[in-house]
Amino acid sequence: MNPITVAIRGKGLRKAVARGTIRGKGLRKAVARGIMLFQRYGLTNRKMDAALQLFAKIMQPFGGAATFPIVSKALQRNPAVIQKYQAQGIEFAMHGLHHFDHALLSYEEQQPQLTAGQQIFQQCNITLNGFRGPYLHYNEATLRVLNEIGLHYDSSPSLFWDVVPTDTADYQHVRQFYGARSASVYPSLPYIKGNLVRLPYSLPDDEALIERLTLSPAQMNGMWVNILLKSYQLGELFVIGLHPERIALCQAPLEAALNEARQLDPPVWVARLHEIAAWWQARHKTAVQITPLSNESWQISLNGPEGLTVLGRGVTVDVPTRPWFGQYQEIQATQFTVISTTRPFIGVAPTTAPALVDFLRQQGYLIETSSQANDYPYYFNQTTFTAEQQRPLLALLEEASNAPLIRLSRWPNRVRSAVSVTGDIDALTVWDYIIRAIS
Repeated sequence: MNPITVAIRGKGLRKAVARGTIRGKGLRKAVARGIMLFQRYGLTNRKMDAALQLFAKIMQPFGGAATFPIVSKALQRNPAVIQKYQAQGIEFAMHGLHHFDHALLSYEEQQPQLTAGQQIFQQCNITLNGFRGPYLHYNEATLRVLNEIGLHYDSSPSLFWDVVPTDTADYQHVRQFYGARSASVYPSLPYIKGNLVRLPYSLPDDEALIERLTLSPAQMNGMWVNILLKSYQLGELFVIGLHPERIALCQAPLEAALNEARQLDPPVWVARLHEIAAWWQARHKTAVQITPLSNESWQISLNGPEGLTVLGRGVTVDVPTRPWFGQYQEIQATQFTVISTTRPFIGVAPTTAPALVDFLRQQGYLIETSSQANDYPYYFNQTTFTAEQQRPLLALLEEASNAPLIRLSRWPNRVRSAVSVTGDIDALTVWDYIIRAIS
């Protein structure tokens, strides 16, 4: 059987569709959404084309830097529209072959589905680098298949930011359904798992603002700006979720966030998801050579990707620097001598948990394995490390500290934080939804 013609068959796959929709929205809201779909979509793809055109116009000053995960079957029925916007710089990712709940499916069910979805992208001449699960759902089998078929990133994990003026039962329900974790507890940062870069999606997204929280236009305008400023202070990633069919309703809050981003210095990097994933992988592979010259000086040589930004605090170097953010100076070279009263790196004991060492390296810290704790401003000797310890660790290393340290910036070209504008395309026409329901 040609894998591209594989349909959703069997009780397990049908439940993945039905349960995903009803569990995510509730039966009443699922029915109301069905009515709304006829208002937002048409019998042809003209309405979606117009929505994408408006989206592209808004993102034009940023080189079209938006990413739209799209259901492969919807792409297959409307390739010309998607090809047009790819030519304008917009990225498209896979949102499943069909719109079903991957968390309910086994490896044996997902492997042919995701392989077929990838082949549709190839046949439609749409570049494919990443994936986001419908309902932001996935399981370990999903990640296994994504690794096997060679995708570079997954943007299914989700975080919610504590910015809403008044919480609602609907919003609590959707956070729970998505499995969203609090950004006050977990860093909003990419992380590498296998060959994949995981990129966390941010809540509240457009659906939450309009349908779950029922915010006024003025409240919506400030919401994403608030998240932008929080993520900027932390040097983290803000993945804005805006489905194209709601662009007219959320144009103002999107433009408010983007306009705020353009005014900040150090700057904010507005980028597509595949650019962020590629950067995170490339910077993580930076080769570091540290050569001692004396008890208080070291020659440092860094071989990394173009745009690599080197930061230092509490040290003296023999190359030009300029102020960056907080206590840090940008070191304007990748080969230099540093003078410091202590080794300006992070020391770890030989028995330190690999998860801790990997996390520190992914943040750009220079790590040395040593038994000499007194040689370092920070030294870790712990055999376990959990995700809940990540944010307290970053606070220890970064907040109001001038301890000697040399590190790589998380982001390229001296930027402080990153923003990616994304929006899932479940369908381009009402017919796509009808076919989705009866497949």
